[in-house]
Amino acid sequence: GKIDDKALMSSVTVDEMIDFFLYVKEVNAAVADMRSLETDSLIKVVTCNDLLGVKLVGGSKDFRSALSLSSKKATQLFPSLSGRTLLLNPPKLLSALIKVFSPLFPKVVMDRIRFERGPLKDTEDLLEIVNGGAGREEFIQQMDELVYSD
Repeated sequence: GKIDDKALMSSVTVDEMIDFFLYVKEVNAAVADMRSLETDSLIKVVTCNDLLGVKLVGGSKDFRSALSLSSKKATQLFPSLSGRTLLLNPPKLLSALIKVFSPLFPKVVMDRIRFERGPLKDTEDLLEIVNGGAGREEFIQQMDELVYSD
């Protein structure tokens, strides 16, 4: 929720942003594969997007387009990484729309997407949730609850 999407998209093209998002997905895939081999356990990637401060109206149309297009491409390129997606801290209007329209979505879609208010909402700097960060333990607990609960 701290991204200045208009400033960002004034310095890169939609295609460059798509390439970046896909690059991140590729790195995540490589790390998941490496850790799977090291631990002899299947490691999955969970996509988590903090929507705190995101504007439904306004903001950069190009940024939203890059997110959408890269998501579609990533699903094709990395089908094994298409696990649950967590959308954290959606704007109140979006939360209301989700409650109204979610019964219309197929169960398979709703099983893969989780909307939740709370995690990261008070995080000022992502360094708070990295190894050794003051908020790391609470964040991991919140993510475990979201990922592994129905």
